[in-house]
Amino acid sequence: MESLSAIATVAAIACVGIMSPGPDFVAVTYAAVTGSRRSAAAVAIGVVLGNVLWAGAALLGVGALFALFPSLFLVIKTIGALYLLWLGIGLLRNARKALPDIVDGSPTGPLFKSFSKGLSTTMANPKAAIYYASALSSAAPADAGFLLLSGMVLSVFVVAAMWFTIVVTVLSTPKAAAAFRRFKVYFESFFGALLVGFGIRQLISRAN
Repeated sequence: MESLSAIATVAAIACVGIMSPGPDFVAVTYAAVTGSRRSAAAVAIGVVLGNVLWAGAALLGVGALFALFPSLFLVIKTIGALYLLWLGIGLLRNARKALPDIVDGSPTGPLFKSFSKGLSTTMANPKAAIYYASALSSAAPADAGFLLLSGMVLSVFVVAAMWFTIVVTVLSTPKAAAAFRRFKVYFESFFGALLVGFGIRQLISRAN
């Protein structure tokens, strides 16, 4: 029972982090309303994998490593912030450009490129490692073994996969795409401003 309680606690903490609006949500949402469902799913898979990698990194003590070497954390965080700024500025610059027509069910580009975008967006936030390290350390019993810790990481995967499957399914509908095309300049300006805001916040926030 203690193991199940620990896994449930991590899943609940993961829900809060994963479902909160952030760069991951923006990336998947934007892909869903602008492209095909396959492309959006590829972005979502990249985001899910990124969350699993950060959770796995927490098991390996990456959060503690960042705490011991703040300069390393600062470098990675700065690179990630600049990447988010680059994505956001790109959206703001292209907000007034018309989207090409998309044939229903056709990919809008190489799926690996979409996957890479989702993965890189998630990996651009090293604070996720510390977030998951806090979740795992606070929920895990003192004698937690490899199987229990693996179950905790698996719970992160399940939460992320379920959430972003819902996001892609709901927002990749023809109605959502039509609404986006109608209000493209406002949506892209909003998404771009969000990413720029996330980047600036990450850039100026303290290392801890």
